[in-house]
Amino acid sequence: MESMKITQSPIIKLAAIVIIIAGLVAAKAIVIPILLAIFITILTSPLLMWLEDKGLNSSFALIGVVVLLIIAMTLLGMLLSSSLNDFSSNLPMYEQKLKLSLAQVINTMHDNGLEFSDSSISELINPAKMASFASGIIKGFGSALTNGFMVLLLVVFMLVEAAILPKKLQGIHANASTHAKEFLKNVKQYMKIKSVFSLITGTLIYVSLSILGLDYALLWGVLAFLLNFVPNIGSIIAAVPAVLLALIQIGFIGALEVAAIFVVINIILGSILEPKYMGQGLGLSTLVVFLSLIFWGWVFGPVGMLLSIPLTIMAKLALDVNPDTKWIATLLGSGD
Repeated sequence: MESMKITQSPIIKLAAIVIIIAGLVAAKAIVIPILLAIFITILTSPLLMWLEDKGLNSSFALIGVVVLLIIAMTLLGMLLSSSLNDFSSNLPMYEQKLKLSLAQVINTMHDNGLEFSDSSISELINPAKMASFASGIIKGFGSALTNGFMVLLLVVFMLVEAAILPKKLQGIHANASTHAKEFLKNVKQYMKIKSVFSLITGTLIYVSLSILGLDYALLWGVLAFLLNFVPNIGSIIAAVPAVLLALIQIGFIGALEVAAIFVVINIILGSILEPKYMGQGLGLSTLVVFLSLIFWGWVFGPVGMLLSIPLTIMAKLALDVNPDTKWIATLLGSGD
């Protein structure tokens, strides 16, 4: 009894959580590919099931999904690699143009009677740091694709395991299979709707920026697609590199146009249409969203920010189907 009380101590539980977090940080080179594999598996499993429902043999359906994944990952890797190399080679030129643009803005403000220290403005808006931030976002996703073969293998095994998982859970507990099916149904609904709106967002961004003539329009469209999985702050992060490049390439008015494109698209799709189709019960409170972004971004970097909300949504749904943990899901929710 005494040992039972010790293991249930809040201090012991808190210490265990800290140890787990430290372990995740230390093992992120292994954990990140696993998280990416889970993310991709959830995205692709509806396609696998659809092919099977159409009468295609399970093995051939799996091969078809894997081939599509290989093509998609190869194209994405080539895009990020070529864009990053090109962007890095042009970085000194972009920094110089940004300095000139900044100097013109400062001179204009001085001419209109606005007096301030030039050094303070230079420290606040540092072209080198801004360019480094923009390239850092691209590098973060590029590094995640370096383990592409390992991620692909994990996805294959997870897709195979997904077909027999309900039977295993049924053997463990009678209610486990029911909870798992409800959980997977809700997660797939969320990911399907989110994927469709993310694809529309990325496509509109690509087309709009191409019309404006902005460099790397396809890259910014892909980043908008990926970061649209991160609510609230994701669209802002996706817009920053494109707006900075527009400021350098096509001037202040062009940068405003690019910013307006991101704002309008994300308001219409993310704030009006997406919630209408998403339905109730899948939302997170604003506080939980930002805490998730900060925490998972600190643990796993840009990939952690990408996966933070889907993983938190999954945790909420998993907690919601169990009566004993439903109260925690309620606290995580938006209260709608």
